[in-house]
Amino acid sequence: MRHVIIGTAGHVDHGKSALIHALTGIETDRLKEEKERGLSIELGFAYFDLPDGSRAGIVDVPGHERFIRNMLSGAYGMDMVLLVVDAKEGVQEQTLEHLEILDLLGISTGILVMTKVDLVMPDQLAESAEMSQEMLVGTTLEGSPTVHVSAVTGEGLDELKGAIVACVNAEAQTERHNGIPRLYVDRVFSMMGFGAVVTGTLMGGAIHREQRLVMLPQGQAARVRGVQVHNEQAESAQSGQRTALNLSGITKDQIERGNVLCPSGFSAVTDNIDVSLKLLSSFPRLLEHWTRLRFYLGTSETFCRAILLMDEGVLPGDSTQLQLRFEKPILTFKGDRFIIRDFSAQHTVGGGRVINPFASRHKRFTEETLEILTVWEGADDAEVVRLVLAQSRDLCVPEDFLRYYLPYADADFRRLLKALEDRQEIVRWGGSTPLVSAMDRAQQVQVDLTDALETFHEEQPLAPGQNASQLRLQLGLDEIGFEKIVDQLIRQKRIVTDGNLLRLSSHQIQFSAEEEDIKEKVEGLFLDAGINTPAMSELITQLSEYPPRSVQQTFYALLNLGRFIKIGDDFFIHSQMFEAVVNSLTDYLQKNDIITVAEFREFAQTSRKYAVPFLEYCDGQGLTIREGNHRRLRKSQRKT
Repeated sequence: MRHVIIGTAGHVDHGKSALIHALTGIETDRLKEEKERGLSIELGFAYFDLPDGSRAGIVDVPGHERFIRNMLSGAYGMDMVLLVVDAKEGVQEQTLEHLEILDLLGISTGILVMTKVDLVMPDQLAESAEMSQEMLVGTTLEGSPTVHVSAVTGEGLDELKGAIVACVNAEAQTERHNGIPRLYVDRVFSMMGFGAVVTGTLMGGAIHREQRLVMLPQGQAARVRGVQVHNEQAESAQSGQRTALNLSGITKDQIERGNVLCPSGFSAVTDNIDVSLKLLSSFPRLLEHWTRLRFYLGTSETFCRAILLMDEGVLPGDSTQLQLRFEKPILTFKGDRFIIRDFSAQHTVGGGRVINPFASRHKRFTEETLEILTVWEGADDAEVVRLVLAQSRDLCVPEDFLRYYLPYADADFRRLLKALEDRQEIVRWGGSTPLVSAMDRAQQVQVDLTDALETFHEEQPLAPGQNASQLRLQLGLDEIGFEKIVDQLIRQKRIVTDGNLLRLSSHQIQFSAEEEDIKEKVEGLFLDAGINTPAMSELITQLSEYPPRSVQQTFYALLNLGRFIKIGDDFFIHSQMFEAVVNSLTDYLQKNDIITVAEFREFAQTSRKYAVPFLEYCDGQGLTIREGNHRRLRKSQRKT
């Protein structure tokens, strides 16, 4: 049987703490004020062994209306609830408010526990129990079993334990979708010699000793020095366990209740979410646009604004989709259940589920916004992946980012991506950071990129290719997405890269009739000049019968075709002449071993203006090596 957390709920002084003490032998009221007043203020925690041998954690929540936030903190992570009603007093105000919260959180496994049955006659007990069952009608707890208990006499305790086992076993058949561990802090303290200790109900996955985590929203890194489960040391804690973690790298003063511990790879926070919200019928007024609210998730409380997208106001009892905009970023995942209360914290407004944890800002009262909300509300897992990939600004989305929308066990998540890949709906990219793209979007980018290159070649037939950065900006692509598509097209041999230039693999430089004439004259001039070649300005003057731009473009096209070699600034030489000079220089050095600049000037019939950069180029190409005022062949160039 998996680990379970059992919570209590109910009106103040209806016997929740006494019931837990009778079940576990543990006193959950720890504070002096609690003991003096007989009133639970903070959350209390205990555990007990069930008749089948398994161990269950139990959370005692305060019932007083002043401590509803503490009750909400305790309700987070409950697998089942003991809804406690005093058999003598019956249903009271906080009983109803707690039930509303449990219903909004979707807690559907529970037991109605009638307490203090030793103080009432059978008729009164039967009437109180019947009214309490009527209270459950229409909620997630409708049809829950009823058990009559006395914490004083022990009556009904064995029956209650048996009912708990039956509920837990039935609940265990329902698979949880989880995979990313989160621990919302409900207590923080320090111990001499140990440092900071936090407690909470662990959800979503396991946390291990020595694991490195991050505390949000402050973003402080921490290492798990020790793990305790039910007051016993452990190597790890599992989802559904009450957990205490001893942390290093962070102090008690840096932690508050409501903070959340999670793996650093899943610590992206958000300040704008789309939600599905149900307003309570008991909320006494209309929910209006831009209302300031208190948002409760886990043990955290965050202020936010309600952005009503399709309504001017929402009536009590109605359901709607809206956006919540936070004053401080939060960590949340799709499907998380939450509660909202009014700014004064006097009334519970309602609750619901997160449908998009990283929502963009929508325009109000548009068909597009209505369509977006409707699609997200009804999306299955595969559709969620498609929506995230389609709406992302970047072509490639990290696979881990999808986990905020699909916070499942790793195996379930991988299985879903594999199925989408097999159906050719997504592309998964290799690399140190796994990325994924929508197949149709990636294919369209391929088409757009090759079309853009084709247009570029048509407009500039002498250019060897288009600058990659300019092409990326032209297509409006992010750097990573552009790189992935380019690499894919290169592997498919559809495009070729040359430095920072890209061209279609089918592209060949095309010369017009005029450019063919220029080409022949330019090559002739450079071959005749030998090593004493003209600068570009001189070349344009010598070919003044042609437009200067045409001369320049033709020359650089020949350069890109390898017909010319750039020796230095504005110093180019024909490749045939370069080969001839290099061969002669090599023969000279084979015979004479060394050569000076002056000797090369005489040897090549040139001036220092050309001799020095030519020899430096040969040094750079690994042909020669300079030693003082002379040069010799590198060993690798010498004939044996």
